[in-house]
Amino acid sequence: MNRRKALKNIGISFGSITFSTSILSILQSCQANELDWSPDFFTTKQISFIDRMFEIIIPETDTPGAISLNLSKFVDAYIFKNTPSDNQSELNQEIEEFINVILSNENQKSIEEVDNIKLEKYLSNHLDSSDFTESNGKNYSEICGLFRQMAVRSYKLTEYVLTNKLGYIPIPGYYDGNVDI
Repeated sequence: MNRRKALKNIGISFGSITFSTSILSILQSCQANELDWSPDFFTTKQISFIDRMFEIIIPETDTPGAISLNLSKFVDAYIFKNTPSDNQSELNQEIEEFINVILSNENQKSIEEVDNIKLEKYLSNHLDSSDFTESNGKNYSEICGLFRQMAVRSYKLTEYVLTNKLGYIPIPGYYDGNVDI
């Protein structure tokens, strides 16, 4: 067994479990219902597109979906605060390009006119096949994979999932070290 690799893996696992204060403040700010919210990083067109993509990935069932949990607000704040500006501009360009490809293929003027079934088709085509190409010859599997990754990670960090599904307690309760095993 390689001790360095084991220590590195342990450090990474503790780092991924531990919440920093900035992530906790982002989580708390995303839970508030603000009617006058405006995105920091994405445009309003991109936010509506991301909301719809996230809702396709995490739909509303007996548990809240992506839109009711405000996942796009969290992702917007997280990318704005924690991603370098070079990567931000690349991500913005990639999302805009993907939206424009969808609009040109569907002969629509705005992304709101494209129904969710067609958006789901684009998402599944690019997620399932790394050799699927659009009319411009590009594959958008990376951006679709990033949408799925952002949706799932932000879903796992919502207050609803942490408290109701994962049993997260922000302040530990009573601890009894003398319990029979």
